[in-house]
Amino acid sequence: MVDLSGPEGPIEHGFSNSVFIIPALIVIGLSVFFGYKLYTSLSERERKREEKRKLKQMKKKK
Repeated sequence: MVDLSGPEGPIEHGFSNSVFIIPALIVIGLSVFFGYKLYTSLSERERKREEKRKLKQMKKKK
């Protein structure tokens, strides 16, 4: 439990830790998801550039 006691004494009810843990897990989960999507997008773009570069070199050799 989170103790939210003020200068005049404790508040009658406290917040459960899940009030803070659940939103934190959601934020972390979304960060991981979008980080993964960004990584796959950038790696796919790099792979396409590499394939394009190889095709250009093959055309020059012909």
